[in-house]
Amino acid sequence: MFCIDELTLRELGALLQRGRLTSVELVTHYLQRLDALNPTLNAVIQRPSTESLLEQARQADAELRSERVRGPLHGIPLTIKDACHVRGFRMSRGVAELRGEPSEHDATAVARLRAAGAIVLGISNVPEFCMAFETDNLLYGATRNPHDLQRSPGGSSGGEAAAIAAGCSPAGLASDACGSIRIPAHFCGVCGLKPTQWRVPLTGQYPNERSGVFHMISTFGALGRYIDDVALLGRLMAGGDGIDPDTVDVPWPDYRERSIAGMRVAICPTTPQSIPTPPVRRALESVAAQLVDQVALVDMAMPPLLDQAFHTLWRAFVMGGDGGRGWRRLFDAIGKRDFSAPLEELLAHSEGLESSVDMLRADLNLMDDFRYQLAAFFRDYDALICPVYPDVAFAPGESLNDTSAYSYVFPFSLSGSPVVALPVARHGNLPIALQIVGRHWDEAGILALAAHLERSLPRWEPASSTVYLY
Repeated sequence: MFCIDELTLRELGALLQRGRLTSVELVTHYLQRLDALNPTLNAVIQRPSTESLLEQARQADAELRSERVRGPLHGIPLTIKDACHVRGFRMSRGVAELRGEPSEHDATAVARLRAAGAIVLGISNVPEFCMAFETDNLLYGATRNPHDLQRSPGGSSGGEAAAIAAGCSPAGLASDACGSIRIPAHFCGVCGLKPTQWRVPLTGQYPNERSGVFHMISTFGALGRYIDDVALLGRLMAGGDGIDPDTVDVPWPDYRERSIAGMRVAICPTTPQSIPTPPVRRALESVAAQLVDQVALVDMAMPPLLDQAFHTLWRAFVMGGDGGRGWRRLFDAIGKRDFSAPLEELLAHSEGLESSVDMLRADLNLMDDFRYQLAAFFRDYDALICPVYPDVAFAPGESLNDTSAYSYVFPFSLSGSPVVALPVARHGNLPIALQIVGRHWDEAGILALAAHLERSLPRWEPASSTVYLY
C-alpha cells in the first residue's frame, strides 16, 4: 500500500509505469480533493470537465500498457498559474478586462511539461496583473491559506501554493519576479524553485510575450511538495526555445549526484531593513547548527548592497518611479476602472514616488553593481541561507503594512539568482520556510543542500486545517 501524498512526482511516475497505479486513479484522487476543498480555498479557478480529464488519463494509461512513455510526468496531473498561455483555457492574469478566448497554444514551459506527459488539471488563482503579495482579484475573488483560512497564501503564486499545500495538486508551474514563488512557498509550507534568470523561456507569457522592465527580473519556476518535485519540473522547463532571445542553454546537472560535503554556506538572519521574528530566527539557527558538521564551512555573512538592491527593485520596478502614470496608462488602455484592495493600495504607493532621470540611472547602475558584487560573494560561498519573510503568513489586507519585509526576496530577484524555498519549521499551525540562494546556473548545488535538509524533516502532508472541510 502507498499514500499518494507521500510520493514524489518521480515515485508516482515509477508506480504508473509499473502498473501499480493508474493515471485514472491519480486524476480521480485530485479531482475529489478539489471538489471537497476548492470551494472554500478558491485556489484553482478553471478546470477542464471531469470527463475530459478522465479521458486524458485513460489515454495515458493505454499508452503505458503499450509501453509508450512520453516522459517522467506521463499521466501525472499538474496545475498552472494564470500567468501564461495554456491551450484550451481562458487566461486572464486575474483581470476581467484581460480575460481572453481559450488559448490556442501553450507557453513553451507548459508545452515542455505536456511533452513530458503531464495532464493539466487546472489553472490557479493570482492577484490582479500578478502585482500583489496576496492573492485576490475582482474576477475570481480571494484565495485562502489552507493552514489557516484567516491568513493569506501570499502572492502572486498564491493559488498555486494553496492548491499544493491542501493536497489538491502535486506540483505546478509558477513564476517569480519579486518573490512570487518564494513568499507563497513560505506562507503555505511547500517547496519552491526560482531558477536562474534566463534559464527558462518566457515565451507565451500572458497577455504579452514581453513585459517591459519586468522581463529583466521575471522567470517561470515551480512549486511542489518536495524538493525533487521542483527540481524535476525546473529541469524539464529549462533551455532555449529559439524564440525568447534572452534564454541561455546552460547544462543543468542532476542535483542527486552533487555532494554537499565541501560546500561553504553563508547564514544571513537579517537585512539592513528587517529583523525576523524569534520563530523565524530559531528556524534559521536550527538549520545552521545542523549543517555545522555536514559541510565544509558555516559562516555568518551578509552579501553587500542588500539595502540598495531592495530599494532599487521597489522603486524602479514595482513602483515604476513615475508617480503611477505608467500603471494608469496600462489601465486606461484596457478600460479598467475598478481594482482589488491590494492593487489599489499598491497604486497609491506608486503615485507617491517619482524618480528623476538621475535616480533611474543610479538604479540601473546599482543593479549592475549588485549583480557583480554578489557574484564575488559567491566566490567565497557556495550557498546563502536566509529567511524568505520575517514572520509567518499575514492576514488579507496586511501585505503592504511593512514593505521592508520584502527585503529578503527583492535583492535576489534583482540579481537573477537561483533560489530554493524549503519549509523547515512551524509556528503554531503556520509554516516557516527558508530560502537557499546560489550562484548563477548552480541550481544543482542549492537543490542538493535543500534535499539534504529535507531528509531530516517530517514527511510532507496536506495542510491540517483543511481536514474538517471533507
